Amino acid sequence: MKVALLHLFGSTRAQLAAHLRDGGLDVHAVSNAEDLLTLIASGAAGVVVTDLRLPGVHEGMELLSQCHAMDPQLTVIALSDQEDTATAVEAVHRGARDVLAPDRLPRLATACRQAIRSRELTLQTRAAESLHDGELAPVRRGIVPIHEVLRGNHPAVGKLRQALLRLSRVDTDVLVKAETGCGKEVVARCLHDYGPRADKRFVAINCGAIPENIFESELFGHEAGAFTGATKRRIGKLEYAAGGTVFLDEIESMPMAMQVKLLRALQQRTIERVGGNEPIRLSCRVVAATKDDLLELSRAGRFRIDLYYRINVIELSLPPLRERRDDIPLLAHAFALEAAEHHGLSDADLDIEFVCRLMVRDWPGNVRELRNAVERHVLGMPELAGGDDAPQQSLPQLVASFERTVIEQCLRMCGGSVTRACEILHVPRKTLYDKLTRFSVDPQDYRGDGPAASGFMPMTQSDFAAV
Repeated sequence: MKVALLHLFGSTRAQLAAHLRDGGLDVHAVSNAEDLLTLIASGAAGVVVTDLRLPGVHEGMELLSQCHAMDPQLTVIALSDQEDTATAVEAVHRGARDVLAPDRLPRLATACRQAIRSRELTLQTRAAESLHDGELAPVRRGIVPIHEVLRGNHPAVGKLRQALLRLSRVDTDVLVKAETGCGKEVVARCLHDYGPRADKRFVAINCGAIPENIFESELFGHEAGAFTGATKRRIGKLEYAAGGTVFLDEIESMPMAMQVKLLRALQQRTIERVGGNEPIRLSCRVVAATKDDLLELSRAGRFRIDLYYRINVIELSLPPLRERRDDIPLLAHAFALEAAEHHGLSDADLDIEFVCRLMVRDWPGNVRELRNAVERHVLGMPELAGGDDAPQQSLPQLVASFERTVIEQCLRMCGGSVTRACEILHVPRKTLYDKLTRFSVDPQDYRGDGPAASGFMPMTQSDFAAV
């Protein structure tokens, strides 16, 4: 997959092309916009690098719009030696993923490699959707593409979309594990909407919101006279979802007595209403979701180990928002458009300072919290928790805050190794030590916090290289 490079100044174009090729990239350098658009139309371009200093005042920006119109998901990196925030903001609004100075060669090569990796995932997802559309066209007619439902360019999100398209075609039960607000129900709905069960019911059950004394009746239903107040037969959620999908959210909060009965129902694929003797065939798919480690809960005696192994046929994990910060601007702009449309507003633009503020937050509430923050901003309300009296940081302060976050996460990933952190962040040792002193960060605090100790990696090496 090629890097399409348009730069009108021959010597600089040759230098950029040579540097990118030295980095293992396949570069196709062109000298005019027409050749660039032809290359994009052929599908050969994985990423476009173009100069904003094209002839005329607006031609560089207009080319960005044309590239975006041809393929909204194509990554375009704009080159500009003007340190003008307004120019950078307009370029991003026109479809540029990043705006760099031509002399930032290491950053450019890294950005191109990441863009090509993301492009490959996008094309794979499109191919899977095309195949899926062909096989299940009657079911999926009118369903929006999955990349518009589960948004994001992070590799983990791209792989999740592919997995969902594959799993939607089979009937195996699935366990979705993610922090609060990551979109567990969105994942469950994708499994339902993109498969042959799409024309049946999707029934969502919050296991933490049902009183224990009526849990069995809610799931399995009851016969008339089964208990005091049961004046007529009631169909339970599992039976009501016949042929469709049942989503068991917060399954870790299900009472232990109900876990035994759910296990039996899933194993035998039959249920009995409370007070009844007639077995009823269970014909729905079950998708369970949890924010906790069910294996740890089972070891602590708070969740049945046999139920864990029964529902954990396939486990899908969603990365928290703090581990895919590059997706925050994309999500924020999408949420802004949705909020403006919902409230009948015409202005949904997000200023660069607000987006920077979003980028440096940790988002314990994840995507749900981000959506709420963006909607408040669109409505002209205090954009982040703290109200109007919240301290307003300058752009340098925001950048410093983000820089500290990246350094801390890198040290955590490296187990406190400054040498390894310097390699990943591509900075001299003295520079990193200066920043550690400036931010009052002690590498010793992160000893033993590396991936092997923690069991997960907050950000990948390539993610840090992009910063």
